[in-house]
Amino acid sequence: MEIVKFTLKDKNELLELDKECFGINHWDNELWQEILSDLEHNIIYLVKQNNELNAYLSIFKWGKEKNYVKITSIGTKSCCRGQKLAHKLFEEMIGEMKQEGMKDFRGETRVTNYPMQKVFSDFDFRNVGTFKEYYDNPTEDALRYLLSI
Repeated sequence: MEIVKFTLKDKNELLELDKECFGINHWDNELWQEILSDLEHNIIYLVKQNNELNAYLSIFKWGKEKNYVKITSIGTKSCCRGQKLAHKLFEEMIGEMKQEGMKDFRGETRVTNYPMQKVFSDFDFRNVGTFKEYYDNPTEDALRYLLSI
């Protein structure tokens, strides 16, 4: 297993994994095009095993503009869940961003996404509030998380 940064050659496999993970709620091609057109701020970490993409973590690094990292999406192939791949991705991302001087990390998840809430908790993110009716399909609140190092 290795963690690598996204390159454009990974695009089709990433889009397929996003569809598998999020079904009708996956990001559409227009949003992916926008994300992939700014790989300076949008950073995507991939877990690969035997050249196969098993998980990803995407962030938006505000850098000096707002001085925080926004976790935008994370997904793991269904056959690879339970292997702590999200934890490995978080370790890599937080370590790298700390080296770049980033100290604040933010993210949100559905109130029913208990596995993601556990990942946030395991990395000492604090639940700092709720966004009402943040998600569609189904309509659901989001829990907001913050980590300050």
